[in-house]
Amino acid sequence: MRGYHDIGGEDAGPVPKEELPWLYWEKKVEAIRNLLGDATRRLVSLDELRHGFESFGIEKYQRYSFYRRRLEALIDTLEIKGVLTREELEAELAQVKHDWTPDTAGASNSDKA
Repeated sequence: MRGYHDIGGEDAGPVPKEELPWLYWEKKVEAIRNLLGDATRRLVSLDELRHGFESFGIEKYQRYSFYRRRLEALIDTLEIKGVLTREELEAELAQVKHDWTPDTAGASNSDKA
């Protein structure tokens, strides 16, 4: 039985042959994945990520782009391993967004008085 993620051999129309530039956040996801999976840290393997996004369910899998799947699987894997929780990550992201404004971008915290 094939999984919903296994679309090899199915009629899907022509394959686009244009080179698409990476979005900034996609580069960040790949860099973080590489760091967490390197020989020193070994926190997340490619097999764990693949298992993660192959376990999303068809709706979530089809809704997300390739790098969004990797990001979501990375977060899920780190949560399962007790490294972080999604709530901790979301709280940190909210704090960073709150602290960053265009007029203070690049300024250190001591410069923001």
